[in-house]
Amino acid sequence: MTTVIISIDPSTIFLFDIVKKLKSNSIEFELIEVHPNNKSYKDCLVKIAELPDNTTILFLGHGQDNQIYGGELLNDFPKQPLVNINEMGIFKNQNLFLLACDSASLIKSSFRIAKTNKAIGFGPLPTEIEEVQRDKKLVNEGITLNTIELFKQAINETIIISLLAYFKDDSKDFIFLKDYLNLHLNKRINKAILEENNRNLADLLFNMKNDMVIY
Repeated sequence: MTTVIISIDPSTIFLFDIVKKLKSNSIEFELIEVHPNNKSYKDCLVKIAELPDNTTILFLGHGQDNQIYGGELLNDFPKQPLVNINEMGIFKNQNLFLLACDSASLIKSSFRIAKTNKAIGFGPLPTEIEEVQRDKKLVNEGITLNTIELFKQAINETIIISLLAYFKDDSKDFIFLKDYLNLHLNKRINKAILEENNRNLADLLFNMKNDMVIY
């Protein structure tokens, strides 16, 4: 069984391309949308708690090293923690994929609490210009809004190709998903350098690959 959880806010709209591609390729999954209201947050947690063991859970949204977030509606409903580090046990005995900033650190720190079968997470994923402006290194490297938009497209591209390969793999071993991600991120990095002459995009993709963990 596969469940996709996506947090609804203006900055995560681009991630719906992943959902659409899975649907168009006849991948069966349950979709849980976490909207910017308390009821949607609570309903999502209830559904997660009711999932059978060994479910593959794909979370698409925002995160920090101590939590993942639900939906947001700018000033009307600021994003709030959906699951914090001390609540990661809700994913016990599941295969967990967290496409969220600093989810690698969250997975490492909560490993003994979560007791997932396996979990994949990432480091910083700058998909908003404000995130770049807060990072002096990215500013000095000349990361622009255009670079960010290209990075968002590349994230979707590599995640979609990797997920489709994983779901069509007869073994369905969750460990192989990281192998597919490494493969297709490497290909996309090479394309950014050799075909597009875009070193900044290549660096962002390299960091995405290098910071990815599986526990």
